[in-house]
Amino acid sequence: TLLVLLFFHLSQYLAIPLFPIYFVNELGLTDEHIGIGTALFYLTVLLGSTQLSRLVRKTSHKAVTGWGVIGMSLYPFFLAFSSQVWEYYAISILGGLVWAMVGGAQLNYLLEACPPQDRPAYLAWYTIVLNACALAGSLLGPAMATVMGISLALILAGFLRALSGMAILKWG
Repeated sequence: TLLVLLFFHLSQYLAIPLFPIYFVNELGLTDEHIGIGTALFYLTVLLGSTQLSRLVRKTSHKAVTGWGVIGMSLYPFFLAFSSQVWEYYAISILGGLVWAMVGGAQLNYLLEACPPQDRPAYLAWYTIVLNACALAGSLLGPAMATVMGISLALILAGFLRALSGMAILKWG
């Protein structure tokens, strides 16, 4: 479980530092546009969270996490092909819905996968993995964009997110 979550978090954090650069340099978004997109994202996180319990009861925390991560792959992928502010708004709504799934189910999925007798150590290792991925992704994402261009780096990050979601479903 820790290895597939390492893969997920690395793919997650590869894209995150690229978003504001793309918003401003490629889409030409203003502070107001970014603020509205952020508000739409968190509004849909809030609304999507209300359906989390129903989704988990029908499937499992692992399934909701895995499918949510696959859904998260669409955010950088669609962003790479966007050129209008309304597309950014639509992507923000989609991103909020899938983040509601992942953000709500991931911790329970992790806790279910932890050996009960080793839970504190397991969670400590998870925290180390998460922070290492945040650091590595924040450095590697911009480096990828420098080498291959920001759009291609976003597409690659989206592809890696999709693979990590599949890995959660298969091996998590």
